[in-house]
Order: sequence, then structure tokens, then C-alpha cells
Amino acid sequence: MDLQKLRGFYWAAYYQSFSAAGRKLGVGQSAISHQIKSLEEELGAKVYQRAGRGIRLTPEGEVLLRYVTAILQKMDDLENHFRDLAGHPVGTVRLASYRGIMKYRLPAILQAFKQRNPATRLQIINRTLDQEILSMVSAGEVDFGITSSWNEFSEVQFYEVFRFEMYLCTSPEHRFARRSTITLEEIASEPVILYEKENAIRQKIESVFAREGLQLDVAIETGGAEVIKEYVSAGLGVSFISGLAFEQEEQSRIHRIPVTEYFGDLGYGVVIRKGKYLSPILREFLGVIGLGERLEKQGWRV
Repeated sequence: MDLQKLRGFYWAAYYQSFSAAGRKLGVGQSAISHQIKSLEEELGAKVYQRAGRGIRLTPEGEVLLRYVTAILQKMDDLENHFRDLAGHPVGTVRLASYRGIMKYRLPAILQAFKQRNPATRLQIINRTLDQEILSMVSAGEVDFGITSSWNEFSEVQFYEVFRFEMYLCTSPEHRFARRSTITLEEIASEPVILYEKENAIRQKIESVFAREGLQLDVAIETGGAEVIKEYVSAGLGVSFISGLAFEQEEQSRIHRIPVTEYFGDLGYGVVIRKGKYLSPILREFLGVIGLGERLEKQGWRV
């Protein structure tokens, strides 16, 4: 069975589009369509069916995808491993990261890594949603990702690196601004600014309130702690922000009330596909992040 056909099938499944798969592999849509048709003839089964403007897998396609995913991931690992053995390592580290880590923590990590590995190319992809990062890691679009601990991890392994307190944030003029403690009932009585509905932090916050039989009055939905801080400072509502976004003191324009007791700490860390081969350059990067000793103890096996 031709690996090129399998790659075409795989990326068509990932993007749910022949044209997107073609762009990923540097070929035209017609080439992907031809590969899929040839693969179906070889297998004697339909693996895709039309779904509106896109495509979706048939039950036979779902079975094939499980096999193809394992085959292609192991092939990529094999090729990278033997490049290292031959002294021709891949000179690129591909990383997808949550926007907060991109802004507050990643610059210092990248600087330290580049000082030790100036010739290594870095591909840093910013994603607003954790699920996007997890999908990219699972699919092999990136070597690893950095995301929050408030997720479900099945196909990937999560290694926590940072941990932060959670705060309810208000403007200095707000009626809660002199408070050092707050109840969930009191918070539920206020207009709240939250992340997008798909955001894992928002989902965790709403689940805690729902468990207590409370519903939040969501006044504004937006993305990014910096935007939320501006809106809070302007008195447009209260919000939940982790200590990650307060690397510098901002008490003059935002009042913070600890609420970790309700939600727990918010961790951030590295997600790596289970079973992935970690090349020396990836080990170097993970060491700079702070995972070197932990992963070395388990033989750099994920």
C-alpha cells in the first residue's frame, strides 16, 4: 500500500477537505482525489462520503484511519530517528501554544533555547483554544504543544510546568474592590466577562457554578486576558483571570480576589503525543522548559 496515498487519506480526514489536504502536502485537490479513489479500489470499500461542502469518513474510513494514524506516526518517528543516527537531524522545532503562555512565559524560554541552539529554526503557532492545540499534537502537525491543565488528555501526555492561582478581578471602583474574599453567590449577581464558549477555562468555571445551582450573567464574551483586563478596568464587568496574566503588579487598575478555593490551581504544561520519538533537539527544548530531568528519568519515553 502506497504511503503517499495513506498521507493523502490521513490529511483529508484531519481537515475534512481534499483541497486542504492538497495544500498541506503540496499537491492539487485532484491529486488527493485520485489517491483516495485508488485507495478505495485497492481496499474494495468507500472511505469517504460527501457532507455538504466537505467530506466525512464512512465507517470503513474510520477503521482505516485508526491503522493509518499509527502507521504514519511511526514512519515519521522512524525517519526522524534515523536522520539523527546519520548525523542529519531535523533542524526545526514545531510548537503550538496557548496565547497567554505565548505572551508571558515563552519569550524567555525561546531566548534561552536559541542562545544554545542558534541554528535551529522555530515554528511557533498561536492558538486560542486548547482543543486546537491538542488536535495539532495528536495529528503530528506540531512536535508538542503548551496548554492548560483543565483539559481531558487521552491521545497525548500532559506534563505540568507552571501553576497559577485564580482570581476574581474587578475595577478599583467596584463594590467588591475592598474585599479579600467572595462567595460564588455574590459573583453570580454581577455581570461577568468570560472567554469564548469553547475555552477550557470558561468551561471549568461554568461547571463549578452549575454544580452549585448557579448561573452566571455573561455580559461580554471575548478572548485573551489582556482584553479582559481592559474591560474589567473600564468597569464593564468582573472576570476570572489566572496569575499568569499578572506578571507585573497591576493593583492600581485591577483589584484581585483569590478564588482558587473554588476552582483549584490552573496549571500549564507541555502536551506530547504518546509514543512519540523525542529527538535530541526536542529533548534540548524540553529541558529548557523544565522537563529534562523528569523525562530523562523515564528514558525520554512518552
